[in-house]
Amino acid sequence: MSGVSSLAERLARPEIRALAPFDIADTGPDPDAILLDSNESPFAPLATTSAVNRYPESQPAALRARMAALYGVERENLWVTRGADDAIELLIRAFCRPGEDAVAYSSPTFTAYERFAAVQGARVLDVPLDDNFDLCVDALAEAIEADGKVKLVFVCSPANPTGNVVPPETIRALADRLPETIVVADEAYIEFADVESLSGEAATRENLVVLRTLSKAYGLAGARIGALVGHPDTVAMASRCSPFYPLPVPSIDAALAALAPSRRALHERRIAELLDERARLAAALENAPGVGSVRVDGGNFLFLEVADPDALADTLRSRAIRVRFRPQAAPGGVRLTVGTREENDAALAAFGVSGSGAGSPSRRAEVVRETKETRIALALDLDSDGPRRVDTGNAFFDHMLDQIAAHGGFALDLTCQGDLDVDAHHTVEDCAIALGEALRTALGDKRGIGRYGFALPMDEAEAKVLIDLSGRPYAKWEGDFSASHIGDYPTEMTAHIFRSLADSMKAAIHVEVEGDNDHHKTEGAFKAFGRALRQAIRLEGDTLPSTKGML
Repeated sequence: MSGVSSLAERLARPEIRALAPFDIADTGPDPDAILLDSNESPFAPLATTSAVNRYPESQPAALRARMAALYGVERENLWVTRGADDAIELLIRAFCRPGEDAVAYSSPTFTAYERFAAVQGARVLDVPLDDNFDLCVDALAEAIEADGKVKLVFVCSPANPTGNVVPPETIRALADRLPETIVVADEAYIEFADVESLSGEAATRENLVVLRTLSKAYGLAGARIGALVGHPDTVAMASRCSPFYPLPVPSIDAALAALAPSRRALHERRIAELLDERARLAAALENAPGVGSVRVDGGNFLFLEVADPDALADTLRSRAIRVRFRPQAAPGGVRLTVGTREENDAALAAFGVSGSGAGSPSRRAEVVRETKETRIALALDLDSDGPRRVDTGNAFFDHMLDQIAAHGGFALDLTCQGDLDVDAHHTVEDCAIALGEALRTALGDKRGIGRYGFALPMDEAEAKVLIDLSGRPYAKWEGDFSASHIGDYPTEMTAHIFRSLADSMKAAIHVEVEGDNDHHKTEGAFKAFGRALRQAIRLEGDTLPSTKGML
């Protein structure tokens, strides 16, 4: 094909090559512009906070840049799609001629590959996985070479529904062997697998594409945000099949919020928690009655083979628990998604695992607090003594918050982006409010807690902190400081912190400090608060510590 320089040009359908690139300006909305160009309503909607009366950017520049940074590529290497499903459809529409070209995959795998090929009228070439659900690379490559018309080969890793991980070197070898076929690595679940992404390599290789999504690890399945990552020519060609305005404004807003730097630690903590729960589920189900095998490798799910799927379906239905039965993968195949601890306990009980679901309710909480002055993401677990990670931009305040969690005996993740260029006031105040809200939420109905608690000496200083988790906010502070600051931390904020905690926790907090060294007095107050909190939140039984019958 003379005059055709790139692989994308050589493989694209003639109809797609004939399409002109988008001519809609991708410059983003000008807040001062008078928009009389797109037949929109000039009035803001009545039932939403998003400006959905205007069309969104065809490719939202801020989101595209943030996702490109997340995946370690440049903006031109990425096209934001309506979930990874949309990216699959765009590729098949762009490169496969109906009735002539083919897509290849190895079943059992994600059913969207076959479905979108059928919609396009493309042929399918299925080279099944082996008995261990691993990719038969040589057989797949030989079948593609023999066919001669395969434009795309989809490799799902971690695989859906089995969770098997295809090593990156295997996918590279497949791309090396098939230079005239685009190898599509579907990495929808890669955040849950100990394996490197091929996104960076796809950015420079003409015949390698990676699919990513915010549905799984970032909790945005309902927003439908994904990405096609590849060589700029491939991305540009596939984008010609995209609708003019594919992404709803609320979805764009949700994705930008989820990918805010302040929330990164929260996502990492959630992923770690899901991996712990995945391991717990796998171990518990190994000996469950009627469960023949448990597969766990990558993904936020397990793949089980059960002896009587019909009976299991009846049991789960009676308990309003939904799983995916996958008889096409195995006669008794079941894909079980990892949920919260409480959800997982309910599932274990349905599988007949004794002792499941009998523990105390989870005492965890997450708080996202965003104002014009601060952006805070916080997670804590009162029944775990770690990890502790605090980053507010103020080193001494980080140390004090860490002291609360360390001496309180609970896990804490707290990230804050605040207007420290003004001063530390808003950062310190809002972090205290967020911490208090999280503690109050995690305590739930407070059944079984100690409720009260503490005093401690620190060298020449003495700090006394008394707490009553009464539900009635009250703060009392006695003490003063001679220094205005400790590092960048304003000492005048110390009393304010405990007042903010009392208000947001709905607790009575009395603090008294005295001594000669302001550092010791401040640190002593925070440590004593942590120790008082440890006593107050400690579970001592199952009764409510109040004669009123509520706290």
